[in-house]
Amino acid sequence: APFQMLCSSVDYNDFVGRIGIGRVQNGSVKIGQDVTVCDYHNPDVNIKGRITKLYEFKANGREPAEVATAGDIVAFSGITDVTIGNTLCDPANVDPLPFVKINDPTVEMTFSVNDSPFAGREGKYVTSRQIRDRLQKELLKDVALRVQDSPTSDSFRVMGRGEMHLSILIETMRREGYELQVSPPKVLTHEEDGKLMEPVERVVVDVPTQYQGAVMTALGSRKAILQQMEPIGNRVRLEFRMPSRGLFGYRNQ
Repeated sequence: APFQMLCSSVDYNDFVGRIGIGRVQNGSVKIGQDVTVCDYHNPDVNIKGRITKLYEFKANGREPAEVATAGDIVAFSGITDVTIGNTLCDPANVDPLPFVKINDPTVEMTFSVNDSPFAGREGKYVTSRQIRDRLQKELLKDVALRVQDSPTSDSFRVMGRGEMHLSILIETMRREGYELQVSPPKVLTHEEDGKLMEPVERVVVDVPTQYQGAVMTALGSRKAILQQMEPIGNRVRLEFRMPSRGLFGYRNQ
């Protein structure tokens, strides 16, 4: 069968650039082989490339490989623009594999240079250029992230798939020695058929029965709609449907 492989994850390495990771669906691939990159949801994607490195997974690491056959999970390099959901094919048989489309970002925060009186005490990377370079590097391995310049030169709009997504990025940067200040999160809206749409989440709360009323009152005030209630012994499981903006700050309440 002709070669087909779905890219299901990406990584980045300073030496070889972008690395794609996926499972060989059909056929086989070897170092130096020419491939065509296509996409199930975007017929305009048609990238010619050549596999320069192959890595197979052994225990907790990667080891160089010469060839991979159907069923193997491998990492590859040589194609700079490959992203999650792309299909690598034999150039003579371009046939994209179906995949679930990556959703658009739902939450936005502004990352900016720390201009407080205590600036420079927490990290060694403090300038806007250093922060910009780090965010651009993150884009190479996080396809759900979006970064845009703000009207001011020392701040950036960073958009992700939720509070957790952005908080992990912030904590990772902090541990690497970056110092920055961030704005409160806000949801991203868009218009659909003339209506303004906002992100909505399914919230499941498992609490002791005596706290049921307090939780329902607190979430109700944040626009939550109760969908289901299930008693489990002396506890109760509540399932709500609520806007993402209603969850901001609830963890500290």
